[in-house]
Amino acid sequence: MAALGVEWGLLVSQVVNFGILLFLLNMFLYRPVLNMLQQRKERIAQSMKDAERVSAAAREAEQEKAKVLDAARREAQEIRAQAARDAEKIAQEVRSRADQEATEIRMKAQTDAQTQAEAVLADANKQIADLAIAATEKLLGRELAKKDEQQRFVTEFLAQQRGGVAQ
Repeated sequence: MAALGVEWGLLVSQVVNFGILLFLLNMFLYRPVLNMLQQRKERIAQSMKDAERVSAAAREAEQEKAKVLDAARREAQEIRAQAARDAEKIAQEVRSRADQEATEIRMKAQTDAQTQAEAVLADANKQIADLAIAATEKLLGRELAKKDEQQRFVTEFLAQQRGGVAQ
């Protein structure tokens, strides 16, 4: 190969130098870059997994939030319905008590009115009896001997008349 201008010593030294260069480049440059790329690839994969987990957790949280909101709405509706039932029950009780009190007031008023009417009627009967006796005494020109008996007759007469009017 001497005719081609190749020197064997120089070729061997260049092959050895090229091998050393390849070894050094592989050792200090190629492997660290490959390791760095591998680590980066793993970090990206881990980040993607974390992002998926966070996304899944967010979806679950959103679903849980929706469930809680639905439960809160149902509970609020139940509370409103219960409050409406309670208010209606209280209103019914108030109406019932008011009706009962009104009935009691009417009954008492009727009783009082009847008592007063009887008292007025009794007083009127007494006055009529007194007037009848006084008129009889005036007509006769003398005083009646048995005023109590006369009073009783007049009272019985008025009672009969009142009974006849009521019938």
